[in-house]
Amino acid sequence: MTDTSNLEIANQSFYSLFEGRDIQGMTDLWVNSEETWCTHPGWPTLFGWARIKTSFQQIFSGPEPPQFLTSNVRLHTAKNVGWVFVEENLLGASLSAVAAVNVFKHTDDVWEMVGHQAAPLAHDLDLDIR
Repeated sequence: MTDTSNLEIANQSFYSLFEGRDIQGMTDLWVNSEETWCTHPGWPTLFGWARIKTSFQQIFSGPEPPQFLTSNVRLHTAKNVGWVFVEENLLGASLSAVAAVNVFKHTDDVWEMVGHQAAPLAHDLDLDIR
């Protein structure tokens, strides 16, 4: 597999672990250090795995497991860094769309997550951008 293929697998794992509320899997996927960062929609940016892990534990304790339908996925790599742009279409009681960037670091033949940033998408804008 190419690095991009493995990067795609790591990115898909993030969403599978999220849907499965798998905190141990998330711990294995993320770099467990202060270099990690995460911005959930509407949250302040969190730095360091300990804070990020706590945020996922809070999200996972919600009444319904999150469900994602991802679209517009674009993968890029440069040296030992990979980043993935993805639209997260959240299914369930509150349908919403979020634009996310997931950042990974390639170490020891594994893509590990170092960053996640997500922000709400506004689909109703009438923009003429070419």
